[in-house]
Amino acid sequence: MIEYSVVVTAPSGLHTRPCTQLCHFVKNYSGKIEIIKGDKSANLKSMFRVMSMGIKSGAEVIIRVEGDNEKEMAQSVVEFIRNIKD
Repeated sequence: MIEYSVVVTAPSGLHTRPCTQLCHFVKNYSGKIEIIKGDKSANLKSMFRVMSMGIKSGAEVIIRVEGDNEKEMAQSVVEFIRNIKD
């Protein structure tokens, strides 16, 4: 298991469009992947669960990955979140 912390810099946070894109990005990963904010966590493959967290711009989240190539997957997700522009 590996964890990385990242700050959401997108002005609108993880709203519908970037949340959908992020969930599709990790959909085919065979391992377990979660996003954690405070005391809430969600399977990153579940768009509705992630959206229900209400992650806004400036929020620090933790990406937790467990499985094959976990380090590479976690780094890819962190980069994806850092590059969300809308």
